[in-house]
Amino acid sequence: MIKNTKLFSIFSLFVLFLALYMVGCVNYEQKTSLNGDGSGTMKIHYWTKMSNMSMGTSVGKFDFEEAKAKDNFTSSNTDVKSVKVEENLEDSTKHVRLELSFKDINEVDRAKGFSGSKASWKESADGMELKYVLLKDTSASGQMGASDYTVTYVFEMPAEVVSTNATKKDGQTLTWEYKVSDLGKDIDMTANVKKAKKKTCGIFGFVAAILLIGLAYYTQRNRKKMLKK
Repeated sequence: MIKNTKLFSIFSLFVLFLALYMVGCVNYEQKTSLNGDGSGTMKIHYWTKMSNMSMGTSVGKFDFEEAKAKDNFTSSNTDVKSVKVEENLEDSTKHVRLELSFKDINEVDRAKGFSGSKASWKESADGMELKYVLLKDTSASGQMGASDYTVTYVFEMPAEVVSTNATKKDGQTLTWEYKVSDLGKDIDMTANVKKAKKKTCGIFGFVAAILLIGLAYYTQRNRKKMLKK
């Protein structure tokens, strides 16, 4: 009985160690298209080696089952449009791809899947400021092999970028790239953009066109009267 208890304890410790080891064994990409009012859309892609799936359908906080993955990113603020789970047999990896929309980027952390981040979109001296913070995750950053996995965030901004600490900038598209081992501290991703110009209401253009037509008609009529004289 004592022997069985010891074996069970050793097995439990092994399972716990394996679970902790796999916490950071996931690559993550998040591509966001942000509107001026703070709403927008996202495409999320995360993947891991299938050998990491031996303990079930999740690796750390990442679920590789369609229903659970959808639930993780669904909230009163976010609406998941599609979820796709697939395996790549060529490199023995498993992938999850989601597409979603959000009402307000300031409240994305209402969804469980965004619990490791905080977002802020507010007015600034330049126009509007985005601040997206990856909260420190020492359980992931401290794992063996954490430097072999990456996290990538891409933002398509709604207006001209004035300043940013992005690792790559291409027009209004900003990219931040980190290794999971970098998550031992908070990571601030920031960008300042010009405030998006509001579109003028179409009614003004319509009124202007009517006035021009009226002016042309009035001018033509007066010309005809002058000719008759």
